[in-house]
Amino acid sequence: MKQPEILQIRSMELRSGAWPRLRRLGLPLCLAALWMVAGACGSDSASGTNGAPSGSSGHRRGGAGGGHGGGHGGAPAGPPPERGVPVEISPVTRSSISLFFETQGTLEAEQEVDLLARVAGPVVKLDAEEGQRIRKGQLLARIDDRELRAQLDVTNVRLKETELTYERSKKLSEGGLVSQETVDQALASYQSAQSDFERLQIQVLYTEVRAPFSGLVVNRYVKFAQTLSVGSPVFRISDFDPLLCPIQVPERELPRLRIGQPARIEVEAWPDDRFEARVLRVSPVVDAATGTFKVTLEVKGDRLRPGMFASVYLEMESRSDTLVIPKAALALDSLDDSVFVVEDGVAQRRRLQLGFQNSQLLEILDGVSEGENIVVVGQDDLSEGTPVDILRGETAVERPVPGPPSPRTGAGPAPGTDRRRGDGGSGRPGGFGGRNIDLDDPSQVEKIRQRMKKRGFSDEEIDRRLERMKDRSR
Repeated sequence: MKQPEILQIRSMELRSGAWPRLRRLGLPLCLAALWMVAGACGSDSASGTNGAPSGSSGHRRGGAGGGHGGGHGGAPAGPPPERGVPVEISPVTRSSISLFFETQGTLEAEQEVDLLARVAGPVVKLDAEEGQRIRKGQLLARIDDRELRAQLDVTNVRLKETELTYERSKKLSEGGLVSQETVDQALASYQSAQSDFERLQIQVLYTEVRAPFSGLVVNRYVKFAQTLSVGSPVFRISDFDPLLCPIQVPERELPRLRIGQPARIEVEAWPDDRFEARVLRVSPVVDAATGTFKVTLEVKGDRLRPGMFASVYLEMESRSDTLVIPKAALALDSLDDSVFVVEDGVAQRRRLQLGFQNSQLLEILDGVSEGENIVVVGQDDLSEGTPVDILRGETAVERPVPGPPSPRTGAGPAPGTDRRRGDGGSGRPGGFGGRNIDLDDPSQVEKIRQRMKKRGFSDEEIDRRLERMKDRSR
């Protein structure tokens, strides 16, 4: 059949009902299919499969068209290039590292007191407000003292009268006109009046509420014209310099503690700041019920306030010029401490022997060498020999890390796969994806869960990570 006749038949098929289906596939796809059919027919005619002469010019054009179409449609696409897992790396360096004892405590002021009313009466003056800085001896409030001053005047008159009576009695006693008993009674009356006068003087002074030390007014408990009774709280004042932080330390740490030992604290109000502290006092006794002893830290920080909850890091020991890596580099899908080192574009697992650890760094005693590049972001998607794509810059941390390459089925690696990856397909020799754990073993899963908890992961985050591991192992 000739090419024009084939095209005419195809056109009739389109009008008879095939057009709605092709229209759903899209007009470009339909046109491409028609040209491929026409090219194939032309190629057959040119090759003489139907017995037509091969020297026709129309057949030569069809054959050329067929050869052109075959050149684009028949070439094998080949497997797409394999992409590495995006990771961020960091070199193993040397630095100093300290071993910290971590605990919590509540900040307290060294001096903080409630000022109480020593006499009864209404408040006639308030000279301080909450948050105001005050100095020692400053007048803060005054209680009405008129009644006390009136009593003081009466007592003063009686004091003078008893003093004159006592002086006359002494002179008369020298002349033998009065007995010694009369002189003693006059002296007792004089001394009693003198004591009453001094007592009233003190009570008058108590009507003035003054600061016993410099600091800040934390609370004002009274209002103007409020009538106070003896013992009513008036102000709470506090001296924030220094601030104290009492903590409880296990008795096993007692040999490593000393006065002046450095520490640092962190508070929620300023999570990115570290405040210096030192050991001020160490309790000489151990609590038999808890097996701990009290250590009081002195904290420096103008922005800190009493009552703040603080995370305390007490430095127990320090080492300098030692190999360290970021704590975030540890692989959590392992029963032991390990990291991934990038060598020749692939990830190699290294088991570590750790020394000191703190919230950010790990001391390495064995396993990696100075200058080696370790993966700090993206290690959850790695296994032994996985190709990696190294990301650099701050955006590397913010970019989502894609999953591993598409899984393959079968026991052996797919043709053309680099055997260094060692992912082993869906089989799990030595653990899933070349890792050294078995997610079907409940005891190993529990060990992984405990390792993640030590790294600060919540239960929800641990469950999500374990589900991801199980999904990748299928």
